Amino acid sequence: MRILFCEWGFANEGIIENTLRDMGHFVRVFRMDELPQDGIEAEVNCLVHAASDFHAEIYFTIDYFTNMAMAAKKIGILYYSWLFHLPQWNLYSYQAQSPFNRIFVFDKMLLKDLRQHNINTAQYLSLPADKQILENALRGAATKRYKYQGEVSYVGDVFSKSSTRILPSAKEDERFPKLVELIKEKRFSYGNETLYRGVDEDMVDFLAKETDNDKGNFFFAERKDIIVQSVLARKITAEERKLACRMLARKFDFKLYSDSNMERYPEVNNLGAIDPLKDAPLVYNQSKVNVYVTPRCIRSGIPERVLEIIACQGFVITNYQEDLAAEFEEDKEIVMYRSLEELLEKTEYYLQHDSERTEIIRAGYEKVIREYNYATKLRKMLDAKSGSNFGF
Repeated sequence: MRILFCEWGFANEGIIENTLRDMGHFVRVFRMDELPQDGIEAEVNCLVHAASDFHAEIYFTIDYFTNMAMAAKKIGILYYSWLFHLPQWNLYSYQAQSPFNRIFVFDKMLLKDLRQHNINTAQYLSLPADKQILENALRGAATKRYKYQGEVSYVGDVFSKSSTRILPSAKEDERFPKLVELIKEKRFSYGNETLYRGVDEDMVDFLAKETDNDKGNFFFAERKDIIVQSVLARKITAEERKLACRMLARKFDFKLYSDSNMERYPEVNNLGAIDPLKDAPLVYNQSKVNVYVTPRCIRSGIPERVLEIIACQGFVITNYQEDLAAEFEEDKEIVMYRSLEELLEKTEYYLQHDSERTEIIRAGYEKVIREYNYATKLRKMLDAKSGSNFGF
């Protein structure tokens, strides 16, 4: 198959391109930063020309782009998009209904939403993991692995400016205390209904104003959904991660590797951000326990980070996710928590039970390497049924 792979700078693009070539496909890379800057029509025409020049059979991108869907429809070839990030509100558009699309989503709740809007071009496909990332990290600096030995570790953002941004007038608003209580109520409480419970239109108005958030028209997407999943979910995630790090630091030898400013929390040993390809795999492999708190905008899906930790032969404790529970055997292939108290209890338990921890590492690793590798996922993707019934 002749594949025009349109890059936008995501770290995993090279792995996917090489895997496609190893599978026998002809791949040409088109850099999306080379698209003209004078409007959507010019972008579409450029993409059409690039596909025509290569005699491409499909477009392929990580994440979904409306201009790609428009180009695929215009030239009459398929557009494969594999979602790695959420939310993506441009999916809630008429372009997503195009029969030329093949959209692969890793969150079944999102898939359900799309189906309700007659976007039948979508199908569930969980994310991949690659044992090569650990092997590459070890090859680059094998002796460095001992630098990252530890009991309990967390790698990644705790919060961002956008998740904590508050306008000066917000704290004076009578709705601000209600927002604080809503976030407290929703921390470490899972399920789609929990995310929405207690969020009325007045709170939606406040969140939109309080964050100075100007959302565009995404056609099918409801304003409440956009605010809850893009704004409130981000704030809940930030509060969960901050609290989890603080509680873990008080009880265990805890190391945080993050560029988030944790100066307000001196109990947390923040060693700063590390390279996600050269260093993070060594942390996953050398920590007795890795903790991960999934962004709440991922409502049911298996986060990529969890799979990466397992693929690095690391032990991970993560929050309950419906898709994760459906695909992995709990306490045999994966360990999940449903409350902050359970996170602390399970962390302590598995620090004290080396043999059980080692057995879970082995079982999880064997499953991920066998069923979640890039080649297996891409083969399922490209072999997926086509036509009007795609996705069903």
